This record gives sequence, structure tokens and C-alpha cells, in this order.
Amino acid sequence: MGPFGRNSLVKQFIYLISIMMSILLLSFVISNYIAQRIVEKKVTESVQKIMLQVEETIMSFYKDMDGISYSLLYNPTIQSYLSTNDILSRILMNKDIVLQFSSTLSLKENIVGIQLYDDQEKLAVSLGRTMAPAEKRRVEAIEYATLNTADMEGSFYTISVPVFNLQNNLVLRDYRGMCLFIMDVSNFSSILQKSKVSAHSRLLLIDKDNRIMTGSGPLDSAQSLDLDAFAQNKSYIMQEIVLEHTGWKIISIVPKAEVVEELGIVKKLNVTTYLIIFTIFCVFLLHFYNRLLKPVKALLDFVKSFAKSGGSRRFSVVYHNEIGVLASSLNQMLDDISTLSSGMQAVQKKMYETELAKKQMEISVYRNQINPHFLYNTLECIRAIAIYHKAHDIVKITSSLSNIFRYSLRGASFVSLQEEISHLQEYAKIIDYRFTGKIRIMIDAEEALLSSKTPQLLLQPIVENAVFHGLEKKIEPGTVQVRIAAADHNRLAFVISDDGIGIGHGQLMELRQRLARYDSQDHWRQGNKGIGLYNIHRRIKLIYGDQAELAIQSQINQGTTVTIILPRELPQAE
Repeated sequence: MGPFGRNSLVKQFIYLISIMMSILLLSFVISNYIAQRIVEKKVTESVQKIMLQVEETIMSFYKDMDGISYSLLYNPTIQSYLSTNDILSRILMNKDIVLQFSSTLSLKENIVGIQLYDDQEKLAVSLGRTMAPAEKRRVEAIEYATLNTADMEGSFYTISVPVFNLQNNLVLRDYRGMCLFIMDVSNFSSILQKSKVSAHSRLLLIDKDNRIMTGSGPLDSAQSLDLDAFAQNKSYIMQEIVLEHTGWKIISIVPKAEVVEELGIVKKLNVTTYLIIFTIFCVFLLHFYNRLLKPVKALLDFVKSFAKSGGSRRFSVVYHNEIGVLASSLNQMLDDISTLSSGMQAVQKKMYETELAKKQMEISVYRNQINPHFLYNTLECIRAIAIYHKAHDIVKITSSLSNIFRYSLRGASFVSLQEEISHLQEYAKIIDYRFTGKIRIMIDAEEALLSSKTPQLLLQPIVENAVFHGLEKKIEPGTVQVRIAAADHNRLAFVISDDGIGIGHGQLMELRQRLARYDSQDHWRQGNKGIGLYNIHRRIKLIYGDQAELAIQSQINQGTTVTIILPRELPQAE
């Protein structure tokens, strides 16, 4: 017993209460810190998802504009207009060009103006908002640029699209001119405004020079945003996404104070709880000192004295609470101490009988299992009857199933690759009959490898997974391709691929993680889900160790591929 145990119960209670209050206070502080970090993490993840959605919306808008620009600039009217240098012809076609531009302006509200430049970089046609001719009047690819014009209200940007002659070889890229779309960023403003996560958070769209184009809240389009300052400021959570094609950025700035504002209520609740618990502990110590500690001390004194004197003396029960119950129980224990040994023996005997009954039940279950040899012999009998009645299909399928049972009952650890392929071919026959040719199993193996040794029943469970999880649910016909080749001079590669429904990304990640942390008993506790694949993974790891590899690749509606790499040489017995 240490120094703490030699103190009185009163001191021990005080020490314990002090430790408990310290731990409680520390837990309050830690829980508040963890809660704050969790809230910040959740908000960061939520904002990241929102920003990805905004990015997807903007990218979808880019694609729409690409389609609109190509539809406009590569119609015969525009091509003819830019192909001729005759002024009279252009004047006659000007009305049609304006009509085409008007139709395009009506497609998107944020298209506020269109300017068409010829191959001499001269402004040919303009419609919509007026502005000075563009500084850059020739481009080789689609370019996005911000537009800050003092005489235009609002924020605008431009999309410069080159025009080439479609009749020429695309490699020569016969340049005919450029079309400049003047765009209003107001459509992006509404998207960003709806995506705010808090009252004072900001979601901004900035250009390559970090100038604010649009966003949520009051803005100064000429203002240049100092991203480093926000990133280093611990009072804000800042995230950014760079948009492809344009180089613009979506910036999210969220004040941490707003994120953790509601945690203030939790802090107050924690403080109040701490004070209440402290008060309860003090009342407990004062109220039960005479009702608990003194009776306990008297009971301890009796136990000490009884250990020395023994006999038939018993503790006098004068308390009508738990101490009285404890004293009565102590007296009863002393009365029954002579029979305790025989009682323990009876309990041990019962435990042994229970364990024996459990073992007998297990033996009974094993005895009642169907003998696989009986099934094999029954299939041979069915095959003989089918031959007699000339039911050739039944003969073939029972023969294949019988061969599968014979192969399974061999009990060999390793077989030749030729034997494993033959077993798989028998299984393929059954699948062909069952699905009436809808599902095909194709096997391609290098002939030089057929004598190589491999673990028994390596391929058929994986092919079975491909059939019943990948192809059975598919409406169209499907194929399982089994390819066996030399990965290098020391290893064999088994590749089983199907063109079935595939596996979703989340399920595939979970499957890989479970294989990576696979334990020999985990799959039994998980209800044998996917035991075929896990069993193969465990077997090859137990046999070959780290030299064995199993990888899974899959995409939805494109199929699944399982690759197994094994050494050619069998492992040496230790």
C-alpha cells in the first residue's frame, strides 16, 4: 500500500475529489478545443464541397459558351463574311450577321456585346454594349480576360474566340478572324451569393491578378485581394480553387468567430456544470461523513478484530442503510464460510459439464454435415441415368459438376496451372448452360507456363465473383477474360477482368482498405461478406508473404479487373 492508502478516508475523499475536479476541468478544456477543431474541419469540408459545386457550375457555363461560340462562328454566314474582302458583299451580309448576333445575345442574358474582327484585326461588326476596340485582336485559342472600363457600369470580362476556315485542313489552321464576347459577371454573383455559409463569410471570384471580379457582399472590382494576408490570419478560414482555362480563382473566406459562435453556449454550460458538480461533491463530503465514513470505520475495526479472534462473534447491526445491509451480508458470509469450498466445487463441476455439452453439440453438428463424397457419388449416379435416357445436356453439366467436386476433394495445396485451368473450364461449361450463352468465360494462358505450380482453387472463386456480382445484373451479354502470363522471369501474373457493372469508387476504396488491414478472423465476424476474395488474399499472403500481390481496379459500367502476382517458385518449407 502506497502513501495514499495510508491516509484516512476523509483525506482520500478530498484527494479523489480534487483529482476528479482537475480531470473534469481538463476534459472541459480539451473537449472545447476538440469541438472547435471539429467544427472548423466540418465547415472547411462543407465549404470545399460548395466551392467544387460552384466550380462545376462555372465549368458548365464555359462549355455552354464554347458550344454557342462554335455554333455562331462556324455557320456559313459568318464563314462567308470573313472569307471575302469585297466591301459590297460584306455590306449586303451585314444584316444577316447582325441577326445572327442578336440570336446569340438572346441565348445568354450575361452576353452583353459581340465584336467581330477580320484577319486584318479590323473591327467588322459590333452589337450590344459599346466599348473601345479590343487591345488584343488576334488569338490562336479561346482566351478569357477581365475587362475594367470606366465608362461601363458593372464588372465585365471577355471571351476571345479565333475563327478558322473549316474547308481547309485543320493542321494549316487558316485564320479568318476573331470574335470577342463581352460578358457580364452578374450570373456568377448570384451563384456565389447563394453559396455563402455564414452571414459575414465571403465567396469571391478573382482574376489572375487577384483582382475581385464578383462575389458575395459589397465589392470593389478594382480592389486587389491580398491572399497571403488572409492565409496567414488565424481569424479566418481561407480556401481557394483555380479554374481551368481561365486561371481565375474561387476564394472562400470564413471568419472563425462565426463558425465557433455557438460553442460559447457550450462553454457557459461547461462552466455551470463544473460549479454544480463541485458543489455536489462538497455536500456529499459533508453530508455523508457521519453517515458513511464512521460506519465504514467501525466495520473495518470489526473485521480487523475478527481476523485475530475469530469465533462466533458477529457485527452488531445498528444502521438502517447500505452499511446495515453490508453488515448483515458480512455476518451471513461468516455463517456460510464453512460451506464455501463445497459451493465452489459445485460451480466448477457445472462449468465443466457445460463445456462438455458444448463440445458434444459441436461433434453432433459435424456428424450431421453432408459428406461431399456422397454428393460426388450421387452426381455420378445422375450422370449414368442421363446417359441411359440420352439426356446429353444433363450428362455434360453433371459431368462438369462431378469434375468440380472431384477437383475440390483432392485436398492438395498446389496443383499445376493446367489442372487449375481445366477446373475453371468445367465451371465455364456450367455457367454457359445456366445463362444460355449470355456470359462467356475466356481463358488465355501461355503454353510454356502450364506446368507451373499454383495454389489450388485460385482462379474459380474470383471468376465466380465476376459472374455473379459483375455480369449477372447486366442486361447485355458479358465476358470474363482470364489471362495468365509471365510478369517477369521470376513471377506469374493472373489477370481476371470482366465488362460488368463495375464497383463504385467508395465501395472500391472500402474493399481495398479491408484487404490492406485483413485479419485472419475478421471476415468471420463480418458475416463472411466477400469471403472468396478475402480467403484468396489471405491464402497467398500466408503462402508467399510479401512476394504475393492482389490488386483491384474497377469503374462503374466499365467492369472490374483483379490482378494477382505470384512467384513462380514454390515457397521452401521451414
